[in-house]
Amino acid sequence: MIIATAGHVDHGKTLLVKALTGVDTDRLEDEKKRGLTIDLGFAYHPFDEVSTLGFVDVPGHIRFINNMLAGVSGIDCALLVIAADDGPMPQTLEHLAILNLLGVDKAAVALSKIDRVSADQLDQVRNDVERLLADTSLRDSPMFPLSGLTGEGVDALREHLQRMAQEFKPIHKQGHFRLAIDRCFTIKGAGLVVTGSVFSGSVSIGDQLIISPQGIEVRVRGIHAQNRETDIGRYGERCAINITAASLDKENIHRGNWLLDAPLHAPTNRIDARMNLLATENKPLRHWTPVHIHTAANHVTGRIALLEEAVLAPGDSGLVQLVMDEQICLCRGDRLIIRNQAATRTIGGGSVIDPFSPKRGRARQSRFDHLTQMESPTAEASAAGLVELHPQGFNLTNFLRAWNLTDAERQQVFDKLEITEVQLNSEGRNYRLGFSKDHWNGLKRTVQASLQQWHRSHPQNLGPGEKQLRQTLKPVPPTEVFALVSSQMLAAKQILITGSALHLTGHSASLTAPENDLWNKISPLLQKTGLKPPVVHELAANLRIPTRQLEQFLGRAVQLRLLTRVVKNRYFLPETVNELARRAELLAAESPDLQFSASQYRDKTAIGRNLAIEVLEYFDRTGFTQRLGDKRRLLKTAGQATI
Repeated sequence: MIIATAGHVDHGKTLLVKALTGVDTDRLEDEKKRGLTIDLGFAYHPFDEVSTLGFVDVPGHIRFINNMLAGVSGIDCALLVIAADDGPMPQTLEHLAILNLLGVDKAAVALSKIDRVSADQLDQVRNDVERLLADTSLRDSPMFPLSGLTGEGVDALREHLQRMAQEFKPIHKQGHFRLAIDRCFTIKGAGLVVTGSVFSGSVSIGDQLIISPQGIEVRVRGIHAQNRETDIGRYGERCAINITAASLDKENIHRGNWLLDAPLHAPTNRIDARMNLLATENKPLRHWTPVHIHTAANHVTGRIALLEEAVLAPGDSGLVQLVMDEQICLCRGDRLIIRNQAATRTIGGGSVIDPFSPKRGRARQSRFDHLTQMESPTAEASAAGLVELHPQGFNLTNFLRAWNLTDAERQQVFDKLEITEVQLNSEGRNYRLGFSKDHWNGLKRTVQASLQQWHRSHPQNLGPGEKQLRQTLKPVPPTEVFALVSSQMLAAKQILITGSALHLTGHSASLTAPENDLWNKISPLLQKTGLKPPVVHELAANLRIPTRQLEQFLGRAVQLRLLTRVVKNRYFLPETVNELARRAELLAAESPDLQFSASQYRDKTAIGRNLAIEVLEYFDRTGFTQRLGDKRRLLKTAGQATI
């Protein structure tokens, strides 16, 4: 069990930890000289074969509140220390407010320095503390009068903490591994070590992790959990992890960074949260107020955008967007402490609702509805609400990151929801969209209705191509979404495809009798010439008709999807285009990097250099291939090449 001290400066926190554990947590030279805790101190007290009390001793002076905030993240229990000769003091009140905002509800209160006061004074302080705790998460915490100097009462507190540790059953928090880094140092012969509290998941020797937000890839060489060497570190423990990488520099790692599993590395500088403004504030919080934001061991500056009202009154809570000056990695439910612009007092706190807040539309009703679902108590309930809320699909990738779900946990969440998932790539980002069964079927109905309208508007045409049909839908779905919809509808014969034309069952467009006679002459010629059809003027000469007349007919044949105009003066049968695409597919499969050059394609098709390049440029335009320098890679299957 991890215990953090809290309380005013010089109330005896460090002395008490030493009395409980035998360890002096003041490790810095300045701390020794000044008798003042400046940075975090750590001590461990193993009291049986498996149980250890881990203490985080935090500074009490207001100047070092940032260090205090880093120390109370990820704790299981608080030890509030109040000197009996002083009673509650300013930093006592602020530390208590911080513990309350963090939701810490397991605590003990040490009434220290009882060797300096009378029994009546001690009773008065006890009464004052009871009133102080009454409206906080630490109410009903047991009090232990003691003296760290004489040792009186220390054994009773130690025994109580040991019983708490034995009875303590931490919430089993799975998810990907996350450790909030609060220290970084080097050990001769071992290398770089980072320490911190494990917020979720587990880590083993040999695991590959990420230092975030920097994105530094590292490997785990060794682990100490609760000050004991081990092969695995788990949620709820303080760990020291020996990490290594090809070019790892201690100067690039700082308190506030995360050591985490790669799927969680998604830095952001905008988050949506629910914030509570302390009732002790003298005035309301206004929109776009500059603040200091503390979360886990991190500390950044930023501004608060109020989402519901123009101001937030003291004692009230509301939805806010935090716009930070630096990128950080957070998950839903992470606790926040907010301090004023001058960093002289704590003004409030709250918890993260969605770590992937949008730049635009943050105060729209649709966004409020989204946040309502993200505030659901479980991931299952949240996913069920979100998938129904978003007809155009909701971002599954961000959802899994926000809720910190592993693949196994994701399966449990989505098993009963019948979600259709689509992989997308936008601006170099890969992510997945999720659609409910009703919304996915609704999209199919929209496609059918759009095709019906197309047929009414273009009775002479067989149907639009995939790109044309997608553009008729409002809103226009991503290419990958429409491709999956259309492929499922084709497989179910809800729509049909002739050449590259999509159409409904029963709809047909036909040539006039003269056009049909001409087509019966042209089609065999194009089939006979194979992969290299004649240019228009050669075809016109062969048919002994004017070139202009032939061009008009060929344009009509393209509208009917009987032909594809690959280049300006050549028309291809759809099956010819598919064969040319199939050969590109074969070429890509033969290459280790799944890419091929124009010269390789020329040799594979035997259609000559110029035409090979023109065909590849057509494939580039239609999205079948993508040019990468002097090579190309496939973006679709051969069957989609004419679309």
